[in-house]
Amino acid sequence: RGRQRGGQMYRPLVFAALIGAAAAFAPSAALPSLSSRSKVLLGARAPRPSARSGASGMKAALSALLFDCDGVLADTERDGHRIAFNLAFEENDLKKPDGQLMVWDEELYGKLVETGGGKERMMAYWEMIGYEEGDWELAKMLHERKTKIFSDLIASGKIPLRDGVVGPAGGGAR
Repeated sequence: RGRQRGGQMYRPLVFAALIGAAAAFAPSAALPSLSSRSKVLLGARAPRPSARSGASGMKAALSALLFDCDGVLADTERDGHRIAFNLAFEENDLKKPDGQLMVWDEELYGKLVETGGGKERMMAYWEMIGYEEGDWELAKMLHERKTKIFSDLIASGKIPLRDGVVGPAGGGAR
């Protein structure tokens, strides 16, 4: 419900602060901070009459403040980016020094995601395992392919929504 103040109706803001993928890998209940890439979307209601709103007699009221961050609606790190990295590694037959295919499981990726940026993450991983063939050009090429795979995963609906998220057609909460 709204409140009257100075002759104007003020409605309380609804805050939807949504925390992204880092929560899935957090070792404790500590909440991750939102990244600088987080976007703020201000939603406004249709204008409504107001005695103090000037010539038009209409004033927009803020109805919501939403924070959006990669990983809010789906665990895009675990179920998207990690999978896409693994598929890019497989497509390019990238093998660790021990001869096994490079695969980032959830536990390993949870540690690797502490390195910001996909190319930087690959470089850090290659250094960690002693992969001498890894260089910036390979990282750029693989990252470009990973991004395409990730986009395809999103478009095809293969990344599951988080529990409680309502699907696009109002298909109910999961």
